[in-house]
Amino acid sequence: MKKDTLIVAVVFFNITIFGNNIDKTISFQNGIFYYILLFLLVVTSIIITLFIDRKTLKKKYLEKENELKGLNLDLDSANKELEDSYKKIEKLNSSIIKILELSSFFAAPKLMEKDFEKKVLDLAIEIIEPAKNGSIFLFNDDNAKMVYARGYDYNKINELKLKKQDLIVPEKSKIIKEIHNVNKYRMSEDLFNEFHKLGGNLKETLITPIIFNSETFGIITLDIHKNESTKRFEDYHTKIMDYFGKTFAGFLKMLNFIKQEGKFHKDIALTLVKALEYYDDYTRGHSERVANWASLVAEKMNMDKEKIERIYWAGVLHDIGKIFIPQTILNKSGRLTPEEYEKIKLHPVKGEELIDKVEEMADISKIIRHHHERWDGTGYPDGLLRENIPLESRILAVADSFDAMISKRPYKKPLTKKEAIFELKRLSMKQFDGKVVSAFIEIIEKEDI
Repeated sequence: MKKDTLIVAVVFFNITIFGNNIDKTISFQNGIFYYILLFLLVVTSIIITLFIDRKTLKKKYLEKENELKGLNLDLDSANKELEDSYKKIEKLNSSIIKILELSSFFAAPKLMEKDFEKKVLDLAIEIIEPAKNGSIFLFNDDNAKMVYARGYDYNKINELKLKKQDLIVPEKSKIIKEIHNVNKYRMSEDLFNEFHKLGGNLKETLITPIIFNSETFGIITLDIHKNESTKRFEDYHTKIMDYFGKTFAGFLKMLNFIKQEGKFHKDIALTLVKALEYYDDYTRGHSERVANWASLVAEKMNMDKEKIERIYWAGVLHDIGKIFIPQTILNKSGRLTPEEYEKIKLHPVKGEELIDKVEEMADISKIIRHHHERWDGTGYPDGLLRENIPLESRILAVADSFDAMISKRPYKKPLTKKEAIFELKRLSMKQFDGKVVSAFIEIIEKEDI
């Protein structure tokens, strides 16, 4: 509106000047000068107007440019927020997967205790971002052992022989600033100095108890060092760590239960073996020797700990089925009749049937069933051939046969160690797996028999 008023004013001003001088102009020149002058006045007015418009447009352009710059900054900020949110979602997804993986340890806790401790601490440090270092202490009566740590030499810390009362054990997760200022009043001076030296200068520590009901198994600690001045723990971190503590406590409780249950099963197994030894004098000590040799062979053949343990207990129980064989046959001094031998051949099957009824011992029962199979397929009860025979059963077959060879029985004299080794070699790749025989001989040659 202001611009239009200005244009009218300029044009009116020029025309007024032109009108005041029009008579002079006409008298001085012919009519064409009148139109030229009028044209020039209009052009001048337009130029002035455009000049004013240019300044106005430039001002508006600068305003729009600044507005766009502001929008770009807002857009960049929004993009950064979106990128940060995406990274947080990715991290959350990764944490969820790790938590699910953590829970999967409940399926096989007996073998995973050490790995579980590592995964608990590593995941806690990953999710509680301010923390870089941490540790897990477990209690045994009044003793406190650092079972895993990040950033600390827990072997050296364990040399200090810390007690439960030397450590802070809160009822729920707690953030403590400069924890060494508290520790020095809980420990002796010498102990504190060594512990402080190994632990370093800590700015903040988040301590989480590992508690199941009223039973305290230990603590988890997460630390921020003093050189990380911008970092700190938040209250919500304590809530997250409370869940970690409860999860770990549940795992340890279940692990203890399984250990107690396993001990119960082993007690049953040993009771059965004692019963067999009273039933058959010639098996006394045989089962234990076979179990020890078989487990040594399994170890030498790089089998995992779970399989070594299984083969040991299979060795202990491998003849348990003989309880079902009449003593007159077991202790017969002469050659067995075909009918008697068929009854003897039932003992691996009877042993399997007996042990299979004990929960968690199904794998052991299968080893027992096949320990009289032969490499060439002529063994019993199923006539399995070569690798179709479980490796544990093949190992048991060698250890069992060797001990039978060197033992006095009612129907034969014992062989010497040298004679028994010769027989193993002769029957290698016929009755026995050659690789098992080689591993067994390497072990037995070192023993004084």
